[in-house]
Amino acid sequence: MVDPVSVSPVGDLHLQDPADASSRAASSHPAESADKLPSFCIALPTYNEAAAIENCVTNISSFLGTVPARTAIIAVDDGSSDKTWEILLQLQRKFPSLILERHAKNGGYGAAQRTLCRVAVENGFEYALVMDADGTQAPHFIANFFEPMRRHIDLVKATRYDKGGTVKGVSWQRYWISRAGNLLARMVMGLPITDFTNGFRAIRTQAWTRISTTERGFIVLIEEVYLAGKLGFSFAEVPYVLTVRQEEGSESKFTYQWSIYWRYLHYIFKR
Repeated sequence: MVDPVSVSPVGDLHLQDPADASSRAASSHPAESADKLPSFCIALPTYNEAAAIENCVTNISSFLGTVPARTAIIAVDDGSSDKTWEILLQLQRKFPSLILERHAKNGGYGAAQRTLCRVAVENGFEYALVMDADGTQAPHFIANFFEPMRRHIDLVKATRYDKGGTVKGVSWQRYWISRAGNLLARMVMGLPITDFTNGFRAIRTQAWTRISTTERGFIVLIEEVYLAGKLGFSFAEVPYVLTVRQEEGSESKFTYQWSIYWRYLHYIFKR
């Protein structure tokens, strides 16, 4: 359960009753069905997603209503400067299984990932399925993760580049930079992954706690894969289709800079 007085290094402000967190984490699905699929939460790192977060949470909640397992949504607001947090609080009244955590200031994508891991473990979920909060990952692709989750794979990555995955509406420059980087990572690191830099993934929470990441930004994704490989984790991939974000007015600062690609190379060639 979420500690009602805990404060993370980046400052968790949202306080909640542990009993409330527990009740929000549980769904009404029959126990016999839940045994067939591990319990999991959808983990949403959010920063300045006021334009997209309502549709994102609503659509995911609708899909989770069809899933025969104990589920919830955990959203971490990483110090947004827009109305993201206020909208999340309103959504929590509509969707009781929405668990919220807030950073007092922006700590970066990596910091949000570490808070998501902590809250997922505290609420007893076997898997955390991490998605972007901008609506570019359709909820129906969540079902693709179920088979490897039933096999207790440690890290299941969605892929745009294999097994039927693709991208839509993405510039050719962005596509080929990403494609080349991921091909290089696969060749050098020798791991059975085609999409290293994709944040859409399911990770077994007990495995996640063994990974001590330090990166603040998107670099954490390849740092995570690097450490998982060193620890001998099991891997799997599932296909999905990436679409460009449709919402106008989003000010998300979970963005890429050229320096990030140099940091990717650090982990690709690290031994």
